[in-house]
Amino acid sequence: MEQKLSIVLADNQRQAIRLALTSKVLVITGGPGVGKTTLVNSILTILRAKQVKALLCAPTGRAAKRLSESTGLEAKTIHRLLEINPANGEFKCNEAFPLECDVLVADECLMVDVPLGNQLLKAVATSTAVTFVGDVDQLPSVGPGQVLADLIDSGAVPVVRLTEPRVHALFAAPTKLTKV
Repeated sequence: MEQKLSIVLADNQRQAIRLALTSKVLVITGGPGVGKTTLVNSILTILRAKQVKALLCAPTGRAAKRLSESTGLEAKTIHRLLEINPANGEFKCNEAFPLECDVLVADECLMVDVPLGNQLLKAVATSTAVTFVGDVDQLPSVGPGQVLADLIDSGAVPVVRLTEPRVHALFAAPTKLTKV
């Protein structure tokens, strides 16, 4: 996989990939430049090779666009993914009509407040694995609660804290996932 993406992963990133492939819920956190995006791309590359259906989301349009650009896959805002009805504020996707995917990757989760996090988790089928990604040291959500920090502090889910500097690319050109 490292050859396919022309990268060299740090040891904690390799461990994170193993956790992502075996855990039902995973949190990936770390500051800027430690390889969160590279790690997500690596995980998605493996999952696509296994023909696993993944959905990607982020709390804002800008974050969803960055996620799409960095992965080469479609990412939506959480509200769009859950198909919010602007007239009444209700979400089409919920526990009765869950998201149709094997894996859900939610990026920039520090911005997710409790009400939105609750709606997102209600829409996750019991068979779906979820990976939350975000820098826990950034500014918290403007709404009530801190979903990412609370997940980390709970000790109930595996957490990968990336601390090493960004991985070194084998080639100067940036890599993106290619659609198969």
